Amino acid sequence: MNKNNVVIKDNKVIKKRNDRVLELYDYLSSRGFDNYPNVLNKNDETIESEYIKESNIYEECEGEELIKTISALHSKTVEYKSTSKNKYRQIYDSISGNIEYLKEYYENMISDIEEEEYMKSSHYLIARNYTIIDSSIKYSSRALKTWFNKVSDKSKERVCIVHNNISSSHFIKGDKNCLLSFDNYLVDTPILDLYKYYKREGYKLDFNRLLDIYENNFKLLDEEKLLLNVLVSIPPKIIEVNNEYLNCKNIRSLINYINISINVVNNNK
Repeated sequence: MNKNNVVIKDNKVIKKRNDRVLELYDYLSSRGFDNYPNVLNKNDETIESEYIKESNIYEECEGEELIKTISALHSKTVEYKSTSKNKYRQIYDSISGNIEYLKEYYENMISDIEEEEYMKSSHYLIARNYTIIDSSIKYSSRALKTWFNKVSDKSKERVCIVHNNISSSHFIKGDKNCLLSFDNYLVDTPILDLYKYYKREGYKLDFNRLLDIYENNFKLLDEEKLLLNVLVSIPPKIIEVNNEYLNCKNIRSLINYINISINVVNNNK
């Protein structure tokens, strides 16, 4: 079987050789983390790894096993490194710029909608729910300023190995839990993994419970919690298409995402 440049043959997974990932595996092993497929053979071109048969489990259970594995990855590779106010300023400016863009985007959208004599269904949905969209944007802006004031004078930051592409498709629950596809890994804040997983699929699960499971093994710092709250509270951008059914569906999904995020933020303060 050949899938996404991966060949599965004779209970082996064959991929293009990536020395950066091989070096990571050695490092992870030295830190006591072995939740990745064992490398069986390698040559100049390819890597052969063990094929792990996945267990059939419920989505919620899979999410719990995944978050346990992520917390183990973070806790076993954590370190503190020197940083500068300039780095925090760059993060602040980047997130703040995105927030301001969305603020203006939705303000222009509601302004145009309110001028319509007859609102179509999707525009009516936005008008009815604009308050929570606006409130989420305003909260994220305030929380970001609080976060920056908290971290701007710090000379050390907590970092760890961040998978940087977390999803159920890159996780296998077998005889042991395994993370796959470390090609985009970083050394950075653990919040990157939590937020990307949340935005991709974690919000569809009981994310408050998943955070509790995560923190049973690896407690988040106050500033990390605050940054996570900032990121999850930023609403996605709605782009209208030439299909009113899809527009309504996308807006309902947006409102659902915001309501879930409000609950997560309130639980994570």
